[in-house]
Amino acid sequence: MDKRQHLHLLGVYNYTVILTYIGMLFSFAGIHFVFSNHDRSFILALLCLMIAGVMDMFDGKVASTKKDRTPSEKLFGIQIDSMADIISYGVFPSLIVYKLAIGDRQYPVDHPWQARIVICICALYLLSALIRLSYFNVDEMERQTQTTESRHEYRGLPVTSVAVVLPAVFIVSYFMGNSRPPIEAAAILLVLLAVLFITPFKMIKPGLIGKIVLLLIGIIELSLLILGKAYYVPTTDTDPSIMFENTAIIENAQEE
Repeated sequence: MDKRQHLHLLGVYNYTVILTYIGMLFSFAGIHFVFSNHDRSFILALLCLMIAGVMDMFDGKVASTKKDRTPSEKLFGIQIDSMADIISYGVFPSLIVYKLAIGDRQYPVDHPWQARIVICICALYLLSALIRLSYFNVDEMERQTQTTESRHEYRGLPVTSVAVVLPAVFIVSYFMGNSRPPIEAAAILLVLLAVLFITPFKMIKPGLIGKIVLLLIGIIELSLLILGKAYYVPTTDTDPSIMFENTAIIENAQEE
């Protein structure tokens, strides 16, 4: 056994994977904001989702600049990218909508049956993302045994698309005058994305111009989120009148 194996940590830690690691950490921070009582929790969570999307947009390009990557480093890059993606664009978005479904003291659940349906949708969305990413890993590994060219097209919708379209749903809902987060629209979006993730249509991979356009869209969305404060979530510290809890919890307490 090579003695160097005892001196190095497992994994890869050079610049080719740094954006992937950073994106995953932002997603973890976003999950924290999803379940926090911060008065800007939705804004901060969606902001973290968009930052993770930016990291993913450029991590492959950065990795390709290193010409002396070993086969093991290339395979590690494929695996770690998809593992980070399942957190950032599978678990994280589904938890955002899950939080809307279960409600809280600011936005209590009006219909428990609706919450159960949305929770099931979140689970199916996560499953579709997992299937797509697993398929992509196998397909990419097979593709790289046949060619060294960069990928020019995708089959199915990339999971990273949720980093653009989910914030848009919140923004549109807010500026349409809705006082509550868009639980129905978000749930419908997850259903649509779940289907598109595993539908084998061909989609051209965006080049530099396409990435710049997506980046500009993200900047516009970020500006609208901040300007519109979608959604400002008052807390008991900022609004003492807020004294109610999740209606499902209240009902259970009354029955006992």
